[in-house]
Amino acid sequence: MKENTIKKLGWLIEEFNFLFKFKNQKYHQYDKTLANQIIACFSNSPDFTNDEKLKEMLINTLKTLEVLYPMLLKSA
Repeated sequence: MKENTIKKLGWLIEEFNFLFKFKNQKYHQYDKTLANQIIACFSNSPDFTNDEKLKEMLINTLKTLEVLYPMLLKSA
């Protein structure tokens, strides 16, 4: 279970790269809404809310996404 959850974090970064990497920071409101919905799904998942180590890993992944996509995650 824990290994599968860790793989989901890798998928999260891959998904953001697939969806947003080639937009060259020209994001529309739809992009911002979608990005924040994806993050909300992960953040509210019991896999991450019930395990402190996994929660910390999620926070680190979200920080990485904020560095990679600062204009996308600035505000929805």
